Amino acid sequence: MNKINVKLVIIGHLRIMLDLRRLKRFSSRFFQITEIERIDALPEPQKDDGFLDIVYSREEITSLINSVNGTDLVVGVINYRFDDNFYLHRTGIKKACISIANIDRLLTSHSISIENFILKNIYELTVFVNVFGKLDTEDVYSFVHQDTRGCLFDLNGDKLDVLHNTERPIICNSCKALINSKSVPDNFVKHLECELKRIRKPYICSIELFIKKYPLFSFAVTFLFGILINIISSIIWEILKAA
Repeated sequence: MNKINVKLVIIGHLRIMLDLRRLKRFSSRFFQITEIERIDALPEPQKDDGFLDIVYSREEITSLINSVNGTDLVVGVINYRFDDNFYLHRTGIKKACISIANIDRLLTSHSISIENFILKNIYELTVFVNVFGKLDTEDVYSFVHQDTRGCLFDLNGDKLDVLHNTERPIICNSCKALINSKSVPDNFVKHLECELKRIRKPYICSIELFIKKYPLFSFAVTFLFGILINIISSIIWEILKAA
């Protein structure tokens, strides 16, 4: 299976700093982020939704993304809302745009990185490219389901649902069956599931969250571990003295 070359396009100013180096170095058998481009100057939005609440339509974003020369897949990331309140729009044959407006704060408040959110969406897009050969087809809706299952293809009509499928998303049974019914490489789903498990919190962050969730248990473990270290140290000291 040939890797899909992805060009990531940062559109406008983002409220948070993305770890672009991490994204570019992310290893996958499905895709590789080969280029990162920036579009700093954005057009005035056609919809007047208030000076402090800028929104863009799918058509406006499509026009903006289509000006980017891409490789196999172009994925834009923008900090402003789409007027229909969705966060992902397919804008061309192999082009799409992700809005992280409000989602960035939601995820960071739950110690989930925006980089993981972007990677999760790139995986979803690469599946569509592998299965359908393009993004601008209504056939993609055969995968998307409204109920939240923690699946890569959850609709996430309520943005709070992204908390359940950004890290370690699964491929639900119905989506597995649908993928396997298409012309895809051998072990496609198996490799996909394996890689999705890698979209997770860093171990340090996981330990920190565990301590916050179970403070008494964490204190007890730390206390007992400290006693054990003292006992081992005393034994080693006695052995050294005897020698």
